[in-house]
Amino acid sequence: MLTNEERIKEIEAVLAKTPHHKATNHFIGRMRAKIAKLKDELWQKGGGGGGGGFAVAKTGDASVVLVGFPSVGKSTLINKLTNAQSKVAAYDFTTLDVIPGMMDYKGAKIQIFDIPGIVSGAASGKGRGKEVISVVRSSDLVVIMVDLKYMNKTDDIKKELFDAGIRIDVQPPKISLNKENSGGVRLTSNLNLPFDLQTAKEIAQEFRFNNGEIVVKEMVSMDQLIDSFARNRVYLPSMTIFNKADLLPKGKKINGFDLLISADKGEGLDKFRELVWQKLNLARIYLKRPDGTADLENPLIIRLGQNFKKILEKISICNKDSFINAKINGPGAKFPNQEVPLTFIPQEGTIVEFCS
Repeated sequence: MLTNEERIKEIEAVLAKTPHHKATNHFIGRMRAKIAKLKDELWQKGGGGGGGGFAVAKTGDASVVLVGFPSVGKSTLINKLTNAQSKVAAYDFTTLDVIPGMMDYKGAKIQIFDIPGIVSGAASGKGRGKEVISVVRSSDLVVIMVDLKYMNKTDDIKKELFDAGIRIDVQPPKISLNKENSGGVRLTSNLNLPFDLQTAKEIAQEFRFNNGEIVVKEMVSMDQLIDSFARNRVYLPSMTIFNKADLLPKGKKINGFDLLISADKGEGLDKFRELVWQKLNLARIYLKRPDGTADLENPLIIRLGQNFKKILEKISICNKDSFINAKINGPGAKFPNQEVPLTFIPQEGTIVEFCS
């Protein structure tokens, strides 16, 4: 009996020989859906979905994972940024477990994980790949890290993450799946989609969605439609950094990276901290006490775009269930002590007093 990995390779071989045109779309859609389903089953058996990963305790306001090939300087970087003690050496696979460290920045506690170097085939389990990727999947930000040796390998890393169901720097497709008891599959959209109803039916039925409505609210690809059915997809922001920039040949310029640093020399680390803050979409707001003074020493760390109601759900504060509105000052306020509903979305630096 073939393993899931063998079945995936078999289907991929068939797809490679299949011409792509309108008449083959139905078949191609179903085969891609089969591959996605088989990969889902792999992760449910261990690694990314149902156990077998590293045991990692998450604390703080957000988590960041350093992803890269062996010996690109991840351990050196986390030791410079945090209180971690990750072993550093000049040979591959120095880090054999997950090393957590805590970075303090602008009042936020940002947990950073140094994980074993990713290798080709990690998505299918090679080189402890499933354990490594399980940590990536549970993080809030992926930092892809390379050096001169691996500077052209960022796409390889992204492919491993993609094959493991990790979608970086994109949002989930705006597709609603409304399952019903009968009536077959319907496709609803006012867009000229690159697939037809029959292709959508083939994909849906592969995921045992035999009756119901598929509502597509934006232009999406066939693969994005498959993603909406698959169970192992996670969507994460990322940043790509080039380490050991001090070792670049004189005059050599490189492009395509968010940041160039030298972890060993401590160069570019302030820019790294700020970029992490921005990519995580973090902000500080300040709570105003009942006596009228604001606690400007201890900011509350939030995600930009969240309203006060959502923020209150995640913090420990007395009598929060009794709050019905808020008074704000500073950024976002049109005038001092402006009264706003709990649906108000604060900005960086907003001072807030919750009111019953």
